[in-house]
Amino acid sequence: MFPARLSILMVLLFAGDGAWGQHVSVEGPVEVRVLDIGITGARITRDRIILREMLVRAGDTLSSKVLYEKLERSRQNLVNTGLFNTVAVTPLYIDPGTVIIEVAVNERWYIWPAPIFELADPNFNTWWLTKDLSRANYGMYLYNYNFRGRNETVYAMAQLGYTQQFALHYQVPFFDKKQRWGISMGGSLMQQAEVTAATVDNVRILLANPDGPNRIERRADIRLDLRRRHDVRHRMRFGFVQAEVSDTVVQVARDYFDGSSTNTRYLSLGYTFILDRRDVRFFPREGHLTEIHVDRYGLGPLDRASPDLTTVLASTIRWWKVQEKVTLAMSLRGKRSFGAPPYFLQEGLGYGRYVRGYEYYVIDGEHSLLWKGNFIFQLFAPREYRLEALPLEAFRTLYFAMYLDLFADVGRVWDSRFADRNFLANEWMGGYGIGLNLVSSYDQVVRAEYSLNALGEHGFFLHFTQPF
Repeated sequence: MFPARLSILMVLLFAGDGAWGQHVSVEGPVEVRVLDIGITGARITRDRIILREMLVRAGDTLSSKVLYEKLERSRQNLVNTGLFNTVAVTPLYIDPGTVIIEVAVNERWYIWPAPIFELADPNFNTWWLTKDLSRANYGMYLYNYNFRGRNETVYAMAQLGYTQQFALHYQVPFFDKKQRWGISMGGSLMQQAEVTAATVDNVRILLANPDGPNRIERRADIRLDLRRRHDVRHRMRFGFVQAEVSDTVVQVARDYFDGSSTNTRYLSLGYTFILDRRDVRFFPREGHLTEIHVDRYGLGPLDRASPDLTTVLASTIRWWKVQEKVTLAMSLRGKRSFGAPPYFLQEGLGYGRYVRGYEYYVIDGEHSLLWKGNFIFQLFAPREYRLEALPLEAFRTLYFAMYLDLFADVGRVWDSRFADRNFLANEWMGGYGIGLNLVSSYDQVVRAEYSLNALGEHGFFLHFTQPF
């Protein structure tokens, strides 16, 4: 392949009668040869990182219909890397049978000394009941995205407040010549003065220690990624966990680790399969996503008071663009546990995943199922705004869109041990409502929702993630 600038210069010199840059009308299955791919706007990102996301290569010959389909999917791949504010992939015809592909990107700002201010409760709405700022975490992340221009990520984190945590992480998306294998590794130290020891009436029982931490936890992990195709990923994880709690915790939750043990240590092994064909990852309108996670906790070597647990978590989400401004979305997520999970690892619904309308409840258990349905109506189409007065190019392009959302959720948690003291365990839950979704620059989503649940309760809830 010619160097991009050289090949484009040659076309400018020899294209002849002004065909350069024009759209040449092509009808039917015309065969088109890709002469070269030129990249503009990438001051930091290496060309090979961009070319890795392209479904066409210099020298390819394909029909015009297939060409346009692959160029659109290539554009979506580049957007979904999270490296760019905007991406344009344009075919520039030299003649009806020859084309150069121009990839124009606007890079984001990659070094972020990001402050931490987050709430320790399961969600914003639970925290809002007390508005207690002592239940907040604060500190600083130092991120370097696109490190060395190779889409590598490095971050260090120091967090104080409700949970003290320190972490270091490094991720390399590709380390082989074919750009298929990636690796990430990291470690963390965490301690809390207040921990959740049980749930009664689906409300957490919190134990606080005014004299020091009630729980200390150390983690280290390494992960290998295999991406043989653009939309398919395989991930293999190997981890180490060492944790300890105070005597007070195990007196309330005697199965917190293993019986009355106040500490645990174990190795874990996991595998993840991901099929990702969403158009835009941070707020999809079309496509589908399937994930399967298998995790084994407790491998034998180094284990002490370790769990004997295997979990399988599977989810699938599908988005259909019914009309240009209307999208139907559905998701199904299920979790199955093999072995009795200690309270330390038990998680049903109510934290990151929940039936909308039940934000104030936590439902623990071994197995869970969650279905979500959404009708999404576009109120304000995605638009990009340029603010030339801003000094940094990475912040001059602003993105904004707004959607109306009609939704319904159904879920259930199966609990064989503590259902007698939690009335939502082993019961079907349902919720429905209406919401307003604001999507803005740097993949930010804010959802304001009004929900009703099967208990007859209703209320206004605020979230800062996409619906799924």
